[in-house]
Amino acid sequence: MPFSRTSALIGENCVVTVAFGGYQDGTPSAFTAETYTCIARSVRFSSSVNTVDVSALCDAQNKAQVTKANGSVEVEFLVDSVVGPIFYGKDGYYCQIVVTPGTLAAKTFVGVVTATGLSVANEEAVTESATVTLGANGVSTAWS
Repeated sequence: MPFSRTSALIGENCVVTVAFGGYQDGTPSAFTAETYTCIARSVRFSSSVNTVDVSALCDAQNKAQVTKANGSVEVEFLVDSVVGPIFYGKDGYYCQIVVTPGTLAAKTFVGVVTATGLSVANEEAVTESATVTLGANGVSTAWS
């Protein structure tokens, strides 16, 4: 019998909360008490690990050793008509993003805002986008 699984979650009922710390200067930063609960169009998390080849001269195959992990979160939000774009002017700031997909456990991502964007187009919703690079200096937890 082939493996089959029904998708448990469709991209809806997902709560995304954002909090900012100070500008990244290498010293630990506390996140502000002010948080933003956003209407997300998309949230993308990616991670990878760096490796070093540790094979010996006579080895017939490469042997990889994991060294460091890195990751990023890319978000796209609908802009709130009262608050406005929350990532505008936040390049270089510490950021915590908590994603709660429906009834599943929340995932927390911590890093620094490395890219932002704003999209205003005729007959389209106003959106903003941001990239948060995880594992930034000055914060202890990258993702959990």
